[in-house]
Amino acid sequence: MYVYEEMIDGKKLTEIINETHENVKYLPGHIIPSNVIAVPDPVDAVKDADILIFVVPHQFIGPICTAIEGKINPTAFGLSLIKGFDQAKGGGIELISHNIAKRLHIQMAVLMGANLANEVAEEKFCETTIGATDRRVGGILKILIETPYFRVVVVDDADT
Repeated sequence: MYVYEEMIDGKKLTEIINETHENVKYLPGHIIPSNVIAVPDPVDAVKDADILIFVVPHQFIGPICTAIEGKINPTAFGLSLIKGFDQAKGGGIELISHNIAKRLHIQMAVLMGANLANEVAEEKFCETTIGATDRRVGGILKILIETPYFRVVVVDDADT
């Protein structure tokens, strides 16, 4: 898992996450599974990955895509949880998922819903929608993400 490196009380956030299995800055009080390793380099985070899940503030997606362009599995696909837009070349707006797909040459799906990270982490009942133009991709993502308390509906649409 890529984590932007920050210092928290004199210690690197990635080290804190890897030692305590908690993101004390952005999701305090919630345990991250021990098989999730925080790394400060996006290239390390995507190495050998088949599915890339993008969950960063929209203003950081450009530099992240620049860092990983040409360094991802050619059969990988992505899922964006990013809200917001990019400014399109020549004016106007562009969906973040479209920007990622064009820059990385991968198929993208999107996840949207009125969900807050802390509520999902607290296992409160939530619903979300995954927009995917490929039913196989949507089905795989649903299997990976859905839980008894996190209901996922897949629709044939990635323009969210």
